[in-house]
This record gives sequence, structure tokens and C-alpha cells, in this order.
Amino acid sequence: MARSRPLAVVTYATTHGTKPAARRFGLDRKTVRAWRRRWQAAGLPGLVPRYPAIRVRRIPASTVTFIEQARRDLHFGAVRTRIWLARVHQLRAAAATIRRICRQLGYPPVRHRPKRRPRQLTLFSKERPGDSVQVDVKEIKTAGQKWFQYTALDDCTRYRILRLYPRKNHLTSLHFFSTVRQALPFAIRKLQVDNGTEFSLAFALAVQEAGMRLRYIKPRRPEQNGKVERSHRVDEEEFWTRHTFRAFDPAATALLEWQHTYNHDRFSMALNGLTPAEKLATFPALLTTTPPGTTEASGTPCSAMDRPSIVHPEPNVQTVFSPTHVQNAGVNS
Repeated sequence: MARSRPLAVVTYATTHGTKPAARRFGLDRKTVRAWRRRWQAAGLPGLVPRYPAIRVRRIPASTVTFIEQARRDLHFGAVRTRIWLARVHQLRAAAATIRRICRQLGYPPVRHRPKRRPRQLTLFSKERPGDSVQVDVKEIKTAGQKWFQYTALDDCTRYRILRLYPRKNHLTSLHFFSTVRQALPFAIRKLQVDNGTEFSLAFALAVQEAGMRLRYIKPRRPEQNGKVERSHRVDEEEFWTRHTFRAFDPAATALLEWQHTYNHDRFSMALNGLTPAEKLATFPALLTTTPPGTTEASGTPCSAMDRPSIVHPEPNVQTVFSPTHVQNAGVNS
């Protein structure tokens, strides 16, 4: 197969000349002359290409090792591998080069998910940290047990707070709300949740008493909480499927370590290659000096579960709920 075309070229050139052969096959006349001389000198073996099918790589072997590690252990695609090499190892390699090396090493392409075609919402990010914090709950099933991962994600910086709970109810939501206020290094102005029963009237009143807005997304519209939903897919692919836990406590501890990795080590394509912590560092004026959830005078935690009762909550509820929120009359708040 490698000699069939050169043989046809030199045969045509012998009969009709070099210039007609070059015009007919779209080749340079120097190439036709070279093939003809090699054929006259050595016959068919002279038409075998003199360059190898796979040329020697110009990229160092150490870089190839890093590319293989990113593909085999980290399951990175070509673009994410390029950013990882630049950030972690200060190496430069084109995405096309990375794809070719992975193909030569025998690694299949990264599996692409089938494209969905829902109604595309306008993509945006809030301008400041704390303008909108999306909160959602992910159900975890492992070792025959069911746990619940509470997630709070800042819309602007993608900075997250993660906690694992054995139950999902309004008391757990109140405890997580108190944890988020103390853990986030900036003031929260709005929370955004879905219409689950865990975000009940007691949760709404606690959020309003803390001086924050509460927005319920529309029913059956999880894409309105799309950033936290997308982060849950990252949790599933890069954390829960790579670890096996037999008890609750080790899983909760490992989740805290994964939270630190996500915020400080894992760069985000949505943030142009920055980590959430690096994105947050670009807003130094908005970072709080006093941890959220503490009072200036005493410095003691102000828990959402130990708040004074509200004597007349009815006028305040109107500014908390959205018109689409379905209130659960069976929840005892």
C-alpha cells in the first residue's frame, strides 16, 4: 500500500514524462524525479518511505509521564491536562499534542456524555461573593446505607461548604445554615434553595431573621440551581465513586478533606483555570474579618437553632416566600 502510489507515479512519468506526471498526481516535479531515480536504482524497495511511521517525539519523556498520569489517574481530558501541566508542573503542551500522545499510549478518548437539548437558560455569574449562595442536598447511597450531603455554593466564586448528615429534615437544614454562616469568609445576602420539605417555614424564618433574602426556585426546574447541581456531578465522579466507606464518621471526615481540595486545589474551567479560593482572593474588600455567625461584642457563635422566638411572624413571611413555593402544612416548625 505504501508503494502503490509512488509506483503509479513513476510508471506514468516513464511513459509521459516528469511534468505531466507531476500535474496529474498533484506533486512537485522534484518529488517525481526523486522517486524515479530511486526506482531506477533499487527497484520497488527504493519506493519504500525512508521516514518512520511514528516519528520521534520532540516532547520530553518526563512530560509524557505526566500526561499519562493525568489521563490514567485523574481522568483529565486534553484541555484540563494542558491547564494542569501549566499550573502544577510549569510545563507547556498543546491540547492536540496531548490527544496524540494519549492515542499513541493506547488510551481511548474521554467518554463524552450524550448531548441534551433542553431550553438553554442564559448563563451568568453574580458580580460579588455572597450575592447568591445556592444550597442543595445530594442523596448518597453506599454500603447499603443512605446519607445526605448538604452543599452551599457561592454563585460568584464557586466556593463551597460541604457537610454530611444521616438524616434530611428541617432541623438538619437549620444546623447546616448555621454552619455555612460561620464557615463562609464573606457576608451572605441571598440564599437560593429548591422546594424540598427540608427547607420549611422554620428555615425561612431563620434566614430572614439573619438579615438575608431567601429565594425558592420554580418547582421541577433544577437548572435554576444549576451551579450546585453541576458541582454534585463533580462530587459523584471525582469523590464518591473513587472511595468506599463502611461507616458514617470516616465518610464525613473525608468529605471535609474533599471540600478543601475542591476550594483550594481543584481548578475550575468555569473560572478560567482558577480555583475557587483564588477567585475569592480577587475580592479582598468583601472578606469579613469576624467569622460570619459571631457577634462583634462577645465573639460567640450565633446559632440558627438557638434564636429567640418571633412573636408576630406573619408580616415577615410575605417577603420571604416566592409565589411558586408550595408550603408543606405537615411540617411542624
